[in-house]
Amino acid sequence: MTSFTAPGNPNPSHIVFNSGTLDFGAERLVMVENVDISLEYTLAPLFVLGSIKPQAYNRHTQKVTLTGKLKSYAPALIAMAAGSSAGSAPTVITTLDGQPTLLNPVGTFYDAANNEYQYQFSNALFKSSKVSLKMEDYAEFDFEMEASDVTILSTPAI
Repeated sequence: MTSFTAPGNPNPSHIVFNSGTLDFGAERLVMVENVDISLEYTLAPLFVLGSIKPQAYNRHTQKVTLTGKLKSYAPALIAMAAGSSAGSAPTVITTLDGQPTLLNPVGTFYDAANNEYQYQFSNALFKSSKVSLKMEDYAEFDFEMEASDVTILSTPAI
């Protein structure tokens, strides 16, 4: 039986109305402007002998995507997206020639009725990351990840 994961530091109250957090192990991201989670399937038509019309469709391939935008500079997320960092002064972040190892990210979100919804991603990897540094504005950090699977938990019965 799957239960809610409580990663990162405890958050005693919601940041804002309809708020949420993203956790990568002990790294908690709270200045999340938006998060998009998509669960897509490729469909394969099934045919019977002697017919050109599909008789049914079956799911063929699953794709789980997590995209988001942070309204802050996120050096820990940049290091995870690149795949490597050295804890020295100055910090040196280099991209890996291979697959980085990530802790499975967890997104926890709350609605206006204080219901909790949690998305637990498995085998997630960064597909892309982009930072926009602007004058007189927060830095914006956009990222996209793909995962092999997702488990969705909800406090209200669905």
